Amino acid sequence: MRKIFFLATVLIIFSCQVQNEPPVINSINLTSSNIQKVEGAFLEFNYDFSDDSGLNQFRASVLDNFEDARLQSAPWNWQQDYDLSGTSSLDTIQVILPYPDLEIGRYELTITVQDIEEAETFKKTLFYIYE
Repeated sequence: MRKIFFLATVLIIFSCQVQNEPPVINSINLTSSNIQKVEGAFLEFNYDFSDDSGLNQFRASVLDNFEDARLQSAPWNWQQDYDLSGTSSLDTIQVILPYPDLEIGRYELTITVQDIEEAETFKKTLFYIYE
């Protein structure tokens, strides 16, 4: 009987351990979702992240998201990792666009946030490049 009580107690303790919640992307806001293809143009976004256990890093990436993109001859994709600390973070990031090699079309900004326990969450946002 004592063995059963001991096993039941151990199972209860292990089943009650706190599960890590993934980080939260409170907001991703583009300053403009339509960007003109001109020299010096940039993509700018604001972010706000939080996590109960602590933030570790986030990755921002841009890929084209339209038919007939010149994937073979002149693709534009961009990716950058940023370190984070604390349980919340907010900031603004600017990405200079690769003029004149940038194609007109729809692009996708993907933000992936990781906490200190390596749980991740992501969010995608579309923006457009026009002539």
